Amino acid sequence: MRSFAYSILSALIALAPIAAPAADKVVVATLEWPPYTSEAMPRLGATSSVVKDAFAAAGMEVDILITPWKRAIAAAKNEAEVAAYFPGYHCDHDTGFTASAPIGKGPLGFAEHVEAPLSWSSLDDIADGRLKIGTVLGYANTTDFDAMVGSGRIRAAKAKDDLTNLRKLARKRIDAAVIDKLVLANLLATEPTLKDAAEVIRFNETPLEDKTLYLCFTDDDGGRALRDRFDSGLAKLNVEALVDTYFEQAFE
Repeated sequence: MRSFAYSILSALIALAPIAAPAADKVVVATLEWPPYTSEAMPRLGATSSVVKDAFAAAGMEVDILITPWKRAIAAAKNEAEVAAYFPGYHCDHDTGFTASAPIGKGPLGFAEHVEAPLSWSSLDDIADGRLKIGTVLGYANTTDFDAMVGSGRIRAAKAKDDLTNLRKLARKRIDAAVIDKLVLANLLATEPTLKDAAEVIRFNETPLEDKTLYLCFTDDDGGRALRDRFDSGLAKLNVEALVDTYFEQAFE
């Protein structure tokens, strides 16, 4: 015969609520690219904030790993615990990735020196050795621009990051630099080594492209299923309004 204490314990167990399973978790990788992604910004940046909210809307938690850009792509491709990388202008930086629905936009163009402004209406105007254009190693720009760099028609000077390009531009070692407009504004406002450069560098009035940003998942059954789940959460959000609100609050 079971003891009285055992009977009470069994009853309590039967009446106790079943604990809910922990929320699904995922790890995605990105780079230090303020104001879109940054360890120094609220919620790790504007685009990181969108990614967090989209996963949350899909019933998932996300950890965001910030690392150099090439390392972020390699981690998503080769490390099982890293499911995706962002923000890509496309997801063709390496083979084996598929793109989410858009997670925002980024106005891409040229930083120029105020004493030597860039006048152009087509890429032919800056091609054939006329100008030296700063680019960042590993970054995608526009399809046509990158094709002309690859063919040698546009003379590109590759640097490790945007900051290096802006320092070179301030000293007129390059004629212009490809950069996102908001990244430029953030660097000129926050980077101490560009304090003097802020008076001589500006964003050229002719944009290259208003780039769409994506979260890039591995192109396999698991990756595509996770992409679809992320997209379902993203569809519940007004991405443009979220980004606008983020910047209003972050820079008020």
